[in-house]
Amino acid sequence: MSKGAQKASRAALLLCGLLSLILIVSPAGADDAPRTDAGISIVNGKATSIEEWPWQVAITFARSVAPRSSTTRRFFCGGAVLAPRLVITAGHCVADFTRSQIRKLEVVSGRTRLNAATGQIARVTGVRMPVTSSGKRRYVGKNGAANWDVALLTLASSLSAQPIKLAGDDEFNLWAPGRLAWSTGWGITKGNSERVSNNLRVATQVMMNDGLCRRADGVAYRPETMNCLGGPRGNSSACSGDSGGPLVVNSSDGYRLAGLTSFGDGACRGFIPSVDTRVSGDAIRSWVEKVSMEISGVDVSGSAASGPPVRTWCRVPDLFGLTVSRARKKLEDRGCRLGRVSVDRYSGGPRRRVVGITLVPGWLTPPGNRIHVWIAP
Repeated sequence: MSKGAQKASRAALLLCGLLSLILIVSPAGADDAPRTDAGISIVNGKATSIEEWPWQVAITFARSVAPRSSTTRRFFCGGAVLAPRLVITAGHCVADFTRSQIRKLEVVSGRTRLNAATGQIARVTGVRMPVTSSGKRRYVGKNGAANWDVALLTLASSLSAQPIKLAGDDEFNLWAPGRLAWSTGWGITKGNSERVSNNLRVATQVMMNDGLCRRADGVAYRPETMNCLGGPRGNSSACSGDSGGPLVVNSSDGYRLAGLTSFGDGACRGFIPSVDTRVSGDAIRSWVEKVSMEISGVDVSGSAASGPPVRTWCRVPDLFGLTVSRARKKLEDRGCRLGRVSVDRYSGGPRRRVVGITLVPGWLTPPGNRIHVWIAP
């Protein structure tokens, strides 16, 4: 993939929402019908069960909004249980809702299959989002990116699902670059699909260095409030339909919440890094802790847990402009291998030099992984 193509692909964003499909079931002219631009979920993951990730919830329109629609048709975002009557999700899932529209939302808990009749349903009664000292919302959604992308939903009734804790202030190593993480949700499984998955799915991710997303997103990437991540081999991704879903990491005290699905490539291609809300970073975690204590009287952060050893990765080097022989050596020095070499007949780059690679420089991939390159004619 050439540098120009990388930039162009990143310009298309994911907050493309399936709600245009759902809203057709609402009465014409219903000004109070909820609307959102929620996006992203899991491509190239695998089926899993709610027993593995019990804190996972679905956020849907209430059945009263669309009485004849299935749960998959009313579903638009994911979230995670922090306390019996408290759910955390992405801010952009609910940022544009009025108070009356918020009360037309429900949280579905305890289901592997969205359209099943199992689990619990709780009505949403309110939403809290971070604000400045002057009362202005910190959330900013602009040009497909979302900063301070977090919200807390209060519920009318308690959920019995096992809650998940945020990684505490002494547990930051749990989500450091190179750590494995897992994203879960019911979102679409192909970039051009219009239907979410009925079955809960999970995808393995790697926490990437901030520099990778800073190069991809420029100043839109804010390391204080965002995580950079991607599939180990660049073949799993976030996509339309399931923003707000949890990104979790393993620890000696069980799983910890490290992120919330936020934004990424609009075409759901795995070789473009995704961005999650950094809920366990100091800035957002301190807000979540404070508000959760006010609402539920619950300490929602963990403490003193350790993680497994960090795996060894090949960090993909910058190969642009190199000859094939030099690219091969540079890859081998990092622990990767040169894969297929293809000619990009439309490239105007230096003759027989590398003009594109399958994974962008800085990507953490398993040792020995073959990196395909394109060269100019």
